[in-house]
Amino acid sequence: MNSEASLFYDLKILLPVIMLSVGAIVALISESFSSHEARHRTLPWINIFFLAFAAYTVKKISGDFSDPWNLFSINSVKTTFIYGIILCATIGTGALKNTLKSRNTDCGEAYSLLMLSAAGIMLMVLSQDFMPLFLGMELASFPIYALVAMNRHSHESNEAAFKYFISGAAFSAVFLYGMAMFYGATGSTLISSDVLAGREVFYQIAIFLLSFGLLFKVGAFPLHFWVADVYTGALAAITGYMAAVVKIGAFLALGSVWLGLYSSSASIVIAREAILFLCLGVASVAIGAITGLAQVSVKRILAFSAVANAGFILLGFCYPYFADLPELDLSSAYYFLLTYAIGSIGALAGISAFLKTDYDHLDDLRSAARKKPYLGVCVSICLASLAGLPVAAGFLAKFRVFASLVSASFETPMVWSIAIVAFVLAIISAAYYIRVIYYLWSYSHYVPSQRRYGKISSLLNVSVGMAAVTLLFLSVWMPM
Repeated sequence: MNSEASLFYDLKILLPVIMLSVGAIVALISESFSSHEARHRTLPWINIFFLAFAAYTVKKISGDFSDPWNLFSINSVKTTFIYGIILCATIGTGALKNTLKSRNTDCGEAYSLLMLSAAGIMLMVLSQDFMPLFLGMELASFPIYALVAMNRHSHESNEAAFKYFISGAAFSAVFLYGMAMFYGATGSTLISSDVLAGREVFYQIAIFLLSFGLLFKVGAFPLHFWVADVYTGALAAITGYMAAVVKIGAFLALGSVWLGLYSSSASIVIAREAILFLCLGVASVAIGAITGLAQVSVKRILAFSAVANAGFILLGFCYPYFADLPELDLSSAYYFLLTYAIGSIGALAGISAFLKTDYDHLDDLRSAARKKPYLGVCVSICLASLAGLPVAAGFLAKFRVFASLVSASFETPMVWSIAIVAFVLAIISAAYYIRVIYYLWSYSHYVPSQRRYGKISSLLNVSVGMAAVTLLFLSVWMPM
């Protein structure tokens, strides 16, 4: 095998990332040569072509596989989430096309920015070393900063982008400093590296900083201060995409850190990290559930939904420690993450087609599903999954998290009370999802009967339909 062929074989694990990056470049170049009228007809399909090609290349790297430098690895869980990222990017492309075309907006670069951010998230998922993980995190973050600011004439959008950029840069620095401390404590940037003798304090500080850098990305308490404003300032199509893919990348990275820590010899750090996840998980669920009830903006409702669901996933992360399991089992947390990501982007992509202005009050959704029943049904399925209602996959996801907490309570009785509190808060949070569904299908004589919705693109209809079908399929088949 010659050197070129050997290098290709060594790097073939990055084929999906490369395909998305090439797609982004092709879309960006094509945007320069496209007319205003043709821009939103051609660029979305360039994205779809390369997303489909990336999905095909995943088969070439499936199974337990890693590169010779131990920078990347793939297994069945990572494969599932790569497919999930491709699905989310497909739905995001459909929502972008429909939103930008209906508003007669140029912004053709949005399609390439979406592909670059998806490539960055994939890089985070594949990484088992902090160097490519940080590179993927920044590759994902910078395009999303620009996407948030895409609504250039909106003061809310500009403020949200500025706040997200400043906060993101600060916590990227926190994460980077944690990497430096980790290298000093272990002598390596490999996530699974064990602590060196006498450097336990540095290791503990490193894990704390790394965790907080990633907890900011997922929007967990107390680092959720940016979520509501950023989700509100961005277009609904961008909000849904951001809510889905950023959480996938950050939680997969946090899971890798937790797995590496769980296999280390630093027992005191493991205990403190588990208690941190437990406390922040409960607080996130409480903040998200209670604050979300007071909201009348659809995007703010789903913003606090994101905070609450981040809490549920953190509870799924910490339960193996309190259950005294010999190996770390994150299957319930990962399954919850997958159903949340698909449900949130499906719901917000569909809702973006019903919102004709930047104003997203619940009253603007009245009878919207009656005018577009197919899209209304698909959005309702996604919202039902987020609420944890039976039939949709979200019900099984929440059940698995609660069952895990109950099983952990046999070893740690304190966790029993946590499970009860989380269950009550889950019921409370279900109320605001049901309220959105009610507004979608309700009728009021205060809403002008002549209000008409523009033609919704076939790409959006198909992609949101794929999200709804996937959630129904995941309710009978669990990939992890």
